Amino acid sequence: MTNPGDPQQDRGYYGAGWQQPAPPGPGGAGGSAPPYGGQPGGQPPHGFQPAAGVPYAPPRPSRAPADPRRAFAPGASVNNTAGALIAVVSLVLVEFVSGIVGLIGTSLVVSPFAHYGAGASLVGSFIASVFLAPFPFYAGAFLALAFLTPIARRSPLPTVLLRAVLAGAAGTIALALVGVFTGAFGAITSGGSRLVIDVVTNPLRNGVPFTVMLLASATAAWLWLGRPRRNRGPAPTSGLPGTVRPADAVPPATVQPGPQQPQQGPYGQGLVQPDPHGQYGGQYGAQPRPDQQQPPAAPWGGPAPR
Repeated sequence: MTNPGDPQQDRGYYGAGWQQPAPPGPGGAGGSAPPYGGQPGGQPPHGFQPAAGVPYAPPRPSRAPADPRRAFAPGASVNNTAGALIAVVSLVLVEFVSGIVGLIGTSLVVSPFAHYGAGASLVGSFIASVFLAPFPFYAGAFLALAFLTPIARRSPLPTVLLRAVLAGAAGTIALALVGVFTGAFGAITSGGSRLVIDVVTNPLRNGVPFTVMLLASATAAWLWLGRPRRNRGPAPTSGLPGTVRPADAVPPATVQPGPQQPQQGPYGQGLVQPDPHGQYGGQYGAQPRPDQQQPPAAPWGGPAPR
């Protein structure tokens, strides 16, 4: 039982030593209020203070679009990835076709699956020379074309060729980095010359022709990305039999409206000519034409003398 006159009833939450519960958010009882603008870290409206417990973060500034004429255009997108894939896959296909032609020619003399001495078979050498050995170049060129030097259709062709050269340089550097590890192990048995071969000689021997081929594949990718897209809408059928003609093809009307007839003025003012310049000028205060009959001066008098 509580006493209505008890002063403890008027002390409130803070006077009684209790903790004041947090007001429920708009999302329901006990729910948290959504951030401003419906997005995390949104900016509160003007003149409104953020509530307690709601983090505030200033809006991010919009990033300026990359200049299509610059050599480097950092950023990844679907078009950049598509252009990098087209260029690198084209390079791999060229290497594959050339390797297949060489394998067929050699297999006419030597069995492609036979092992001679400590070397690998012709098929193993084909796989190593086409896929395994140049794989660092493929990966480095793809990453450079996708993120640093993209093949954008808005870029001019000289800029695209410069980006292809930079991507080829990135692939050559990737070959040299892999050669550091392979040359370090080979230097234990073959001396320091193996390290020089794997770091300098082999990367340049493979990177230069790959870069030249990458120029051609990058040009093909640039042309493919810039080609006009096909319209996949339904084919027009306006000229086929049984179709409805469009509204703009309806011929104009052949019947023209006749001339406007003079109207009878109110209160015996006679025949008046319609006024095209005003709404009431043709009825009030307009004068009849000379070829029309003049109204009598005294409309309520007798007939005019003959």
